Amino acid sequence: MRNERFQEFAVAAYRSAPEVASAEPYRDGTRRPLGIEVRLTSGVTVRHAITMVTPQGEDLEAPEKVVEGEPPALIEPRPAPRGVRDRQTAQLLACILASAGNKEMARAYAYDQTSMHPGLGVEWHSGRKTHMLLL
Repeated sequence: MRNERFQEFAVAAYRSAPEVASAEPYRDGTRRPLGIEVRLTSGVTVRHAITMVTPQGEDLEAPEKVVEGEPPALIEPRPAPRGVRDRQTAQLLACILASAGNKEMARAYAYDQTSMHPGLGVEWHSGRKTHMLLL
């Protein structure tokens, strides 16, 4: 799933989650052309950028080829977010995306403890990867 379509999907997935009060597309000029701003019901507002890693040889000028497979398993219980840029918040957002039942998605995950910055990622059945650094 390419970035623009992912942004639409993720905004809809976040909006459907009970922990989310609102979700809107977010842009920071050319520095971060795509992202999402999520306001949790706790009152915390979280932003994340959206970047993509394409499979080797993919032509981004060609129409996107949709590849489906088994959607990720639901992740329960969902972690409670602690703040704006913490791993628990990244885990919650990954849980929301994984729970959306998207057949193009192979896996959604929060970055592990070895990552310098909290964030989350999605691996797609097409071989693409989406990365979202919490801002």
